[in-house]
Amino acid sequence: MRNGSHAGRLPLGEVLGGWVDRVVTAVVVLGLGVVLGLQYMAPDKRVLSVLAGLVVVGIAWRLEIIAGIGLVMFALPYPKGTTFGTTNLALILLLLVIYLLRVGQRELPRPQSTPIDMPVVGLLIAYVVSFYNVLPENLHLALSNFELFVGTLFLFYVVVNSIRTGADLRRLHEFQAGVLVTISLLALWELTHPGKALVPGWIDFTHTLGEAFDTQNVRIGGTFYDFELLADFCGLNVLFLSFLVARARDSYRRVYFGALLVLTVFIMFSTVTRGPIFSLGVAFAYGLWMMRRRLRVVPMVVGGAALAAVFLGANFVVANFTRSGDLLARLSQTEFKGLVPDTRAAAWQDAWDHFLLHPLIGSGPFYSFARGLYFWYWPHNLYLYVANIVGLFGLVFFLWLLWKLFVATRPTVDSPLAEDYVEAYMLLARVQLVFFLVDQVKIEYLRNATYQFQVWLMFAFWIAASRLRKDAADARAVQGA
Repeated sequence: MRNGSHAGRLPLGEVLGGWVDRVVTAVVVLGLGVVLGLQYMAPDKRVLSVLAGLVVVGIAWRLEIIAGIGLVMFALPYPKGTTFGTTNLALILLLLVIYLLRVGQRELPRPQSTPIDMPVVGLLIAYVVSFYNVLPENLHLALSNFELFVGTLFLFYVVVNSIRTGADLRRLHEFQAGVLVTISLLALWELTHPGKALVPGWIDFTHTLGEAFDTQNVRIGGTFYDFELLADFCGLNVLFLSFLVARARDSYRRVYFGALLVLTVFIMFSTVTRGPIFSLGVAFAYGLWMMRRRLRVVPMVVGGAALAAVFLGANFVVANFTRSGDLLARLSQTEFKGLVPDTRAAAWQDAWDHFLLHPLIGSGPFYSFARGLYFWYWPHNLYLYVANIVGLFGLVFFLWLLWKLFVATRPTVDSPLAEDYVEAYMLLARVQLVFFLVDQVKIEYLRNATYQFQVWLMFAFWIAASRLRKDAADARAVQGA
């Protein structure tokens, strides 16, 4: 009887633990209610920012790690400045803490090495060494950029080590498509409301100006506040969405991704930026060459005609029915000085002259013309930018990193319709990398504190997929043995 009388009882520790959880939850809910009530009567931006951060962290902790990463992905394009940096850095550090706690609780496996670890370490050392040449008045800006670079590395390693299956990768791709929806809709609002603020002090487009009282030649920059980087982002996602449309297995997904593809092309043309058109041409040509054994004349002609119709239609609508300009007309006016576009000749020369000041270790993480070189503020070339901030020493590691990415994204299938999602994605990853390498010749992602996270998130997807493919090959080899 005694044993039977105690059979249905819980241990004392579990009972007390349950009551403690209830009490803590009640206190937290009550405290939040009081704070929210006070903020409703007398709102304070700092308190509201902290509350929003706590809500995001709380949700991320309750969700499993992939969903938590997806939530952070939605927040990354919309950072808010704080005394210690941006909210992006805070969210990534909190995501890192959550990841490490999950690893400590053995809910996730321990981190593993990646193919780019050595060049990343070398590049990190190059950043540190370059501080030797930072001007005293620029030290705080250099530290801020170094902090930003470290934050992108944290994001990269958390994402790479959290993607354990092909299903994880597909989920994050779906989150990425959702993020693209928000960025595109925000860019549309900017196009129709140039010079206005959507959320004063946070999402502000008062710098977006055009001609004739902002009714002509408006170039939108979206959440990156940079029309060239928004165009670069759209170009990468034109490739990404083309992949998702090709693999869509039902009408709902086909319509959803197809509509988002058209919207992304529209936004890209609204930036009136020529570079991505050329880069997409190179990337599509490379992709067709990779798929040459699978190509059929009729489908290729139909697909090419459809894509051309989308591009021409987007340009016609943008040029004639919006406040933006005619991208194709601007493209036709492009001139060259030798092999260099006319709009880049002076910028590249200035960047080269600036590089020669400290060619070995660079001038530090902050790019500045404080020593009186000409008038261009950015090199408009990623490779010149890297050479300027970390010198030849850092550029070698950066080029090594890109080479490692090129090797890691080597596709083993020649069709985006391959049965295995990861194998098919590697084909897209290589095409995206080719676009990135070409497009960054005329722009530099490092000049923008928001866009850097998008680039390293893409790197993380590529490396994670490469690791999944290797793990699958190793598993097949063991089974075959």
